[in-house]
Amino acid sequence: MKTLLVLVTFLTGLAVNSQSSYQKGMTKAFETWANKNQDEAVNLFERIAKAEKENWIPYYHAARILVVTSFGLKDAAVIESRLKKAQDFLNEAKTFSKDNAEIFIMEAILNTAYVASNPSKYGMTHSAKVEELYQKAKVLEPENPRAVLYHAEWKMGGAKYWGKDPKVFCPEIEKAILYFEKVSSHDEPFYPKWGMNQVERVQQNCN
Repeated sequence: MKTLLVLVTFLTGLAVNSQSSYQKGMTKAFETWANKNQDEAVNLFERIAKAEKENWIPYYHAARILVVTSFGLKDAAVIESRLKKAQDFLNEAKTFSKDNAEIFIMEAILNTAYVASNPSKYGMTHSAKVEELYQKAKVLEPENPRAVLYHAEWKMGGAKYWGKDPKVFCPEIEKAILYFEKVSSHDEPFYPKWGMNQVERVQQNCN
């Protein structure tokens, strides 16, 4: 009995230390990103992902940095390189979490980045992917605020491109706000929670 108790205590200690190491590493990666060291943060998330094994979240955040920072870049080769690497990270994430709304949303934004960078090259091939990915995410999580907000922004962009009124999608933004406000806490501290700070930017299409 005493031997069993010692073993349980030992294993519990290992689990706590492992969790602490993961949390410290993730916190450092987020701080590095906040300090504008994007590529270093990507490397940190990638190292954590490889050490953690079967955890999709570090791969997700590594991809997220590459996708978000690709918007606004001018060099086509750099954009494609970053988005390809981001897709590789998301593919890794999907091996651990196959039907995951958050991964689908990030993949939709990744494909949006392709379209935004070169509409004539990627518009026809990637637009359908964007719509399909948002639909998949919303089937899994109809009240996911990121799915609702960014899908609305995507449809607004399409409406403007085709000379239609983007304001018809403004009620979707109001829904997203409600979903952000009611979103439940998650056991995983680094589970995606971002997006509320982008509502005002997307709402500019409603003015």
